[in-house]
Amino acid sequence: MELLEAIKTRRSIRHYESTDVPKDTVTQILQLALNAPSAGNKQPWRIHAVHNATLRKHLSDAAGGQLFLMEAPWVICVIMVPEESASRYGERGRTLYCIQDTAALVIHIMLIARNFGLDTCWVGAFDEKKVGEILQLPAGQRCVAMIPIGYAAEPRKDRPRKALNEIAIFHE
Repeated sequence: MELLEAIKTRRSIRHYESTDVPKDTVTQILQLALNAPSAGNKQPWRIHAVHNATLRKHLSDAAGGQLFLMEAPWVICVIMVPEESASRYGERGRTLYCIQDTAALVIHIMLIARNFGLDTCWVGAFDEKKVGEILQLPAGQRCVAMIPIGYAAEPRKDRPRKALNEIAIFHE
């Protein structure tokens, strides 16, 4: 699939087929996603790729019972390490750059997965403390997004988007 097609067809999917996704495919997606930009190339992130059904159930529970986290064969947890950004950029790195960097990683994962014919959803609604306990995160690491990856069991729905002229200002 071409990049532009992946961008055009990416949608938040909340129901997944039971079809498994090979670990090798997930590994390729994550390896490619590491090309995401980061301030000062600090790469203040960690990735937990969760295939274990029990852990996915716990993550679903920590996300208020969002069942599609159990349906998808993989859940990718993107972890932010603010102090790695702060080591170079101080408070701005700790409170902004690490957020921007992990957001870039999330969208890379989602678009690359789509390029492999897989579907995702950016999940941010979860109890961060519970997820940290489930993943046994060390102090100073925070889960900022969970991304289920699998094959859609529902049609992609186009949702209305704001027109470019509503949100863009061109300074020529």
